[in-house]
Amino acid sequence: MFEYLAAGDDVIAMRSTGRMTRDDVDGFMDRLDASLAAREKTHLFAEVVDFSGLDPELIGETLKRTPSWFSNLRKMGRIAIVADQDWIRWLAKAESMVLPHVSYETFKPHERDRALAWVKGEIASPHAPAIKLIETDRPDVLGFELNGHVGKDELDAVSAHFLKALEGKDNVSVFGRVRDLGGFQVGGLISTQYFEMKRGFLSRLDRYAVVGGPGWLKTLLATLSPMLKGELRHFDADDEAAAWEWLGASPVAERNLVS
Repeated sequence: MFEYLAAGDDVIAMRSTGRMTRDDVDGFMDRLDASLAAREKTHLFAEVVDFSGLDPELIGETLKRTPSWFSNLRKMGRIAIVADQDWIRWLAKAESMVLPHVSYETFKPHERDRALAWVKGEIASPHAPAIKLIETDRPDVLGFELNGHVGKDELDAVSAHFLKALEGKDNVSVFGRVRDLGGFQVGGLISTQYFEMKRGFLSRLDRYAVVGGPGWLKTLLATLSPMLKGELRHFDADDEAAAWEWLGASPVAERNLVS
């Protein structure tokens, strides 16, 4: 069932629960076609809760209306997909990568209010800052915390900060606390500045302590460790003190680099 939300003339905002029917999708496509025909930009907000499937004939009927959709891709503005199921968010991310001129931002349920505010143009950044800088008592030990989705602007700012921190240092150690691997905006990962920062760390790395994160991260780091110049170790989230002891440093302060 689709429920439409008040969000402004240039925004189609909806909440979908349970099973999607043909009437639901036809009604949505009618709204979208009308808005694309009447406006320079149309923004979309979709909250998907407890998705339980769709009517069998729905895919074929929807495909019949795709020509008008593709002919108006340039008129699509901000798109937010909020979903409580991981596979829906990943599907949206994959679609955004193959459709020209269309960019989706995906959100978990607790980010719902921020997602809607971004689509409505009330805030500039779709996601809250995901990276905190951790200042230490040693200039050659650099620290950060990762908690959420990292956008291009934030990744660029963090890359610039760490590039400057590397200046004049032959060796550095790194502390990384991982709370939530929310992903990275593709544009940030392919930027020259990001690659320069990574290359600078890899050529000077002495020790790298990674604390926390999902279970598979420990296995991945063990695989990567032999390929690095320095030592790489993973510590459980409740063993952070041991990580700092291994690095021979202590945290002094934590702050966001971007707002």
